[in-house]
Amino acid sequence: MSMNRELNSRLFTQREEQLAHVEYKDEFGFYNKVVQGDIEEIKKAFVSPDNVKIYDEPRYGRLSKDSLRNMRYHFVVSVSLITRLCVEHGLERELAYTLSDLYIGKMDLLQKAGQIIELHNEMLLDFTSKMADIPKTSVYSVQVVRAIEHIYRHRNERLTVESVASALGVNRSYMSALFAKETGRSMSGFIRSEKIKAAANMLKFSDYSYAEVAEYFGFASQSHFIQCFRKEIGVTPREYRKKYWGSGMEL
Repeated sequence: MSMNRELNSRLFTQREEQLAHVEYKDEFGFYNKVVQGDIEEIKKAFVSPDNVKIYDEPRYGRLSKDSLRNMRYHFVVSVSLITRLCVEHGLERELAYTLSDLYIGKMDLLQKAGQIIELHNEMLLDFTSKMADIPKTSVYSVQVVRAIEHIYRHRNERLTVESVASALGVNRSYMSALFAKETGRSMSGFIRSEKIKAAANMLKFSDYSYAEVAEYFGFASQSHFIQCFRKEIGVTPREYRKKYWGSGMEL
């Protein structure tokens, strides 16, 4: 059967059985909550890990006759759409696409439907939280916006206020004062916070040692990394990784 004949046959069957995909306005409304950083609303949309047949419902579309593979395909579709929408609404491109790759890779190793649902919930919350954390750059000057973008792109380097100011071709003291005035935070504190957030994701999705993670993000020593991590996240890197691996989603 040609693709057109198969398409027409499928559409006829769906009309006869009154089956339809999720309404566009409902789907758009859901994804819009992600890009708006609406954490509480996204939490309400979480699917229970026990609801393993949810993607078998006609409104989601049947992408595979195999139930687990169908769920995998829907996961990839979901994270791909969310990634692109978040990039369009301000999430740093390399961060978004790398995070998407990590989640898809993690999902590919899971063997149980409930685990995939849990990971999908986590992915939704992760992207939504990152959108909520995006500085409202529309109220910032061009210099501060450029500084934030530079920090996002070079988080794995040894960044300082002086190096950022030099890269932008502005005076260090002026840049430091302007950043603090407009954002309410010191630039050095912002740099440290962004490095720790990125390091937390690496701890969750890789088996790199704490020393390797510390070195990758340009911390002077492992002990300094641990100190900064505890201050930002509230727990040590070891405690953070242990908590994550204890969530039931083993590699």
